[in-house]
Amino acid sequence: MPSPGQKIFDAESEGLYDFVSKNGRGLYIPPYQRDYAWDKTNVERLIDDTIQGLNALLKRPDESITFIGTIIAMNDSKKSTISPLVKNQVYTQVMSVIDGQQRLTTLLMLCLALLLEIEVQWAELKKGKAKDSEEARQWLETRVNDMRGLLSQMLSERQNNGEGEFRHFPKMIRAFVDTWSYEADKAKYDSPIAWLLFEFVRFREEQEPNWAKFPNMLKETAEGAANEGQRKHFIKMLKVMRDKLRNLPGDDEFPELLGIVQDGDKQDTLFGEEFPEPMTSALEAILSPQLLVAQAAALDGAKPNPEDARSKKWWEASTNLVALLFFSKFALERITLVVVTATTEDFAFDVFEALNTTGQPLTALETFVPKVVQSVGMTKYNSSEEKKQLEIAGEYIRRVNRADERQKRSADLLVAFALAELGEKRSKNLADQRRFMREAFDAYGDRRQQQEFIRHLAELSRFFDSVWVNGADKPKVDGLPLPDPAALCLRFLVDFGHTITAPLLAQYAAEVGVQKDPVERKKALGVFCEVVQAVTAFTVLWRASRSTTDRIDEVYRSLMGDGSPEHGVPALARGKRGEGPLPSVKSVQAALVARLQAARIQADGKSKKYGANIAGKAEWIEKTVSQPLWEINVTLARFVLLVAFHDVVEGPDGHLTRGKAGCNPTLSLDAWVGEQLATVEHIAPRTKSNGWALDLYGDDEYERLGNLTLVPTRCNSSLSNRSWDQKRFLFAALSAKTEGEAQAVLKSLAEAGVDVSEVGSNLYAGQYLPHVHAIGSVKGDWNLEAVNARGRELADLVWQRLAPWVGMV
Repeated sequence: MPSPGQKIFDAESEGLYDFVSKNGRGLYIPPYQRDYAWDKTNVERLIDDTIQGLNALLKRPDESITFIGTIIAMNDSKKSTISPLVKNQVYTQVMSVIDGQQRLTTLLMLCLALLLEIEVQWAELKKGKAKDSEEARQWLETRVNDMRGLLSQMLSERQNNGEGEFRHFPKMIRAFVDTWSYEADKAKYDSPIAWLLFEFVRFREEQEPNWAKFPNMLKETAEGAANEGQRKHFIKMLKVMRDKLRNLPGDDEFPELLGIVQDGDKQDTLFGEEFPEPMTSALEAILSPQLLVAQAAALDGAKPNPEDARSKKWWEASTNLVALLFFSKFALERITLVVVTATTEDFAFDVFEALNTTGQPLTALETFVPKVVQSVGMTKYNSSEEKKQLEIAGEYIRRVNRADERQKRSADLLVAFALAELGEKRSKNLADQRRFMREAFDAYGDRRQQQEFIRHLAELSRFFDSVWVNGADKPKVDGLPLPDPAALCLRFLVDFGHTITAPLLAQYAAEVGVQKDPVERKKALGVFCEVVQAVTAFTVLWRASRSTTDRIDEVYRSLMGDGSPEHGVPALARGKRGEGPLPSVKSVQAALVARLQAARIQADGKSKKYGANIAGKAEWIEKTVSQPLWEINVTLARFVLLVAFHDVVEGPDGHLTRGKAGCNPTLSLDAWVGEQLATVEHIAPRTKSNGWALDLYGDDEYERLGNLTLVPTRCNSSLSNRSWDQKRFLFAALSAKTEGEAQAVLKSLAEAGVDVSEVGSNLYAGQYLPHVHAIGSVKGDWNLEAVNARGRELADLVWQRLAPWVGMV
């Protein structure tokens, strides 16, 4: 009795010929599979691997194979995945290829390249003559005929019906663009691989085809095709293969032909029989350097015999053909793959991900597309709104080049989408994401709802593409630049890796695109900015006051999935909110404040809710000043400092107070991405050294907010690990109001015997930085008391700035 696992899938090792040429079996590339992408390096490596296997075969006849990995396929017994389908005009067994189509496509092309080279070389040999060649000619002709039949079976299969070339089905076609049929008006072979295989069939059906002309015919039929570029890539790879195969005997890794000619056992291993004796003698004479020297000596001074020259040329050409024949035999019989055949597509993808096979997994989005095509209808899909929206999501994923980066981008997008659409937490597991996309799509009862589902996916993709950006890109919402401080806040959330906030923010960003009136668009942009600042304030107040995330993600998930009805916030996930409007900024602020003030865990019998347990300003300050902020997260520490230093003025004895608007602007995206405030500097160094208070090094107290400041990157090394007495003067010089003032400070240090030669011109920041200059005015020792006092001062400045953003006063 088969086990449950055996009912789900079966795994079996098979030779290439046995797998592909099986009577009644066709290979089907599903519509979500990527285009063929192998290049010259990939193709040549496959041939080199086969050559190595061939070498090994002569050493270990019973053990040698060339293993090319696992092929994962679904046996589509019901023909349910085939589209378009002409009923009763299809292979009996259709194997839908889930993983391995790049390798299988290449191997079919290799079979065609071998067949072409064998045909062309045999045609040339038939034209020539050689001494004692008749028995060899007959032997070669038999081998060529046998191999022609085997290779042809790898490319197409003859059907019981149909006329001419249409009686033959290509062994591999692609969904949506190709159709198996023996009726000329229904058969369609437009994908590069189906086109290539069918052109071979078409050419072969001609009377006495001249295979040397086949490449030119391919070029002619590729010209002007909708996929001309792809077809030409196939032609190019076919040429790469033929060039490599044409020179097999000259390849350094290829088995020595002379050794094979002189060894009957090796001939038997390769062909199942020994060469005819005249053939052995003639080939040995051609391949043996000693015999060639002896022949040259015998002819010394004599006039060369033209017949001997022609004979020598014929036998030399035959060595190339022999090499091709035994390479072909090895490839068909000894290129081996493990074929995992699943009963359903879902099972196939589960196996694929678990095996972690040679290729990069298809993204869940790519495998979702056929579901939509099926729902809309093939004839309508190309001009449909669904295709337009899916292409937006696809373009976002393809903006990164590496396959692993595309996989990550797709997985991250769909994790966010599950939360944004239904308020659900989903993993990055491929099978889980595939199921979510299909089941969520199917759950909507009509096409309009399904269109909204896909449109929402496109909106979220646009959000990640143009709003949730990093690097040199500046965020834009529907083409509108985001003003500060919202632009800064958004970049902080991106750099902080706080993607959990993106589904909530994307809902409000989408509203900007909905509005067409300029006044309403500006108003919607303003609402979005306020929500961004509220979310940022909430995140910073929560995270800066504790050493862990403390379940902050669950707060955002709760808002998306359940909302906060008592504050006027419905479930924010689009699929749950329906057609209702988004809650106001004040409602969102109230819900966030409630989470800040709530106890850490509250259970209502159905679920748990989490809070920060921060009653107000005083409690937040006390919690924050004692946290090792730099160690918790450098990005968070830098943002907190930027907030604290915004529009501050220098007070007496190193104090900072709020000044007039614009007096020291730091809350801007330019400040965040610029160099002037780029580095978080420890006032007391992280490494304990002489001249610093010991109480800063008991439990990493030097990581606290009060011991941190912001300096230009270029100045960081100039400060080094000097003593407090020296370093506070260096801070003063770094941030001086003029370069003259900076030089005066350095001069006084030098006169006091302090070595400042290492400082040089790198120290002066080029502008007055009050938050740094104030450090130079601090009186007394820099110890834990001083750090905590400064920390409370900075935390107070942060609270004054952030509390209004979240609606707290």
